[in-house]
Amino acid sequence: MSPDVVAGREVSDVREWVRVGYRWRVIELILASASPRRASLLEQLGLSFQIVKPKIDESAEEDESVKDYINRMSGSKLKNVLDRPLVSPGSVVLCADTIVVLENEILGKPSCRDEGIDMLQRLSDKSHIVMTDVSLGQKGGDSGGKTESTETFRVETFVKFRKLNLDECKDYWKTDEPRDKAGGYGIQGRGAVFVESISGSYSNVVGLPLMETAVALSVFGISVFSPG
Repeated sequence: MSPDVVAGREVSDVREWVRVGYRWRVIELILASASPRRASLLEQLGLSFQIVKPKIDESAEEDESVKDYINRMSGSKLKNVLDRPLVSPGSVVLCADTIVVLENEILGKPSCRDEGIDMLQRLSDKSHIVMTDVSLGQKGGDSGGKTESTETFRVETFVKFRKLNLDECKDYWKTDEPRDKAGGYGIQGRGAVFVESISGSYSNVVGLPLMETAVALSVFGISVFSPG
């Protein structure tokens, strides 16, 4: 989107126009994520945004369920970024947390070669769930910076792997692709050759469910289509 000029002032392309009554106001969209895949997905929607990386402890609590954990992570990221002084009033912050769940166990990013190969062997010839919690919040204006409104939702996609042999798991690790991926594979890359079928949102497996995210953004007045 090219810059616009209103009342003699240029508005940069990191902001989105929203029609409010007879006035125009500017809403800044912030992606609170360090994931390049999530940023790429949001760019796919044609939206402009800034990136602010959240800083939270991602350790699971004792006896915490899978769904409680992912909900807490997404919400904590949202609060961490919304509370920062540099986030201006009216800004909308988008956060997400994606996990791979096999037999009610979270498979995170592999810490080493052996763990990465073991993850793939465990996923072999089985179905697992890719779960993403998305949280959005708009920073208030005259209320001391408090959150004006929030939206949270969860999307689950079922992924079935074909049977894998040990050699191809070892070869896949050598590509470096699985090192920073939850579950030890990337469906948007060469890891796609392991996927026999999916049921649900493909973009959710990559890191951000686009259809549901677009609907949620519209609640805050942000459209993936240019306003008329």
